[in-house]
Amino acid sequence: MKKNILLITLFLLGLSTASAQSVGIGLRAGLNLASEYISNNQSPGSSNSTRTGFLLGVYTKFMIASKVGIQPELYYSSTGTTITDQSSSGTITSNYLSLPVFFRYNASNNFHLLVGPQFGILMAAKTTVGSVSVDIKDQFNSTDIGGVVGFGFDFGPFNAGTRYNFGLSNIEKNSFGGEKVRNMVFQIVAGYRLFGK
Repeated sequence: MKKNILLITLFLLGLSTASAQSVGIGLRAGLNLASEYISNNQSPGSSNSTRTGFLLGVYTKFMIASKVGIQPELYYSSTGTTITDQSSSGTITSNYLSLPVFFRYNASNNFHLLVGPQFGILMAAKTTVGSVSVDIKDQFNSTDIGGVVGFGFDFGPFNAGTRYNFGLSNIEKNSFGGEKVRNMVFQIVAGYRLFGK
């Protein structure tokens, strides 16, 4: 919990100390098309597919130069996967407080590229089969580290884009047989700049 508070404090401190002439702050929302990549899968009879989720939060854009900047974001993100085996299917839902920190490059006045790391704190996790849901948060690691690449468009105070979030850390707490599970999320996002540039 102390780590969560420290991250949020640092994020807000960055907002408050940045010059209003070179920073933009806004709201962020989006659609997650999420799945999980399983290496050394110990359940060969099962397969996973995309689960649709959402993200909702805030962003700030701090431009160091006319084309180069840093764009940290903080949002609640719902990910997971749908798992099907020979007899049934179910959904794993995992919700994170995500903090990506992008290097931003403005290729033109309306088009930008993004790349950077992302740190996630697990807020909740459950598995659902039919109408039955079970809390499985204790089976997952409390943090997730990944990378994100993407691009976007700016139209006045509005912006939109796509990102691909690839997990670098194993999210499964008690892996067996060398199995590793990583989050993989394709995101479609939109934003509205509240103030700044």
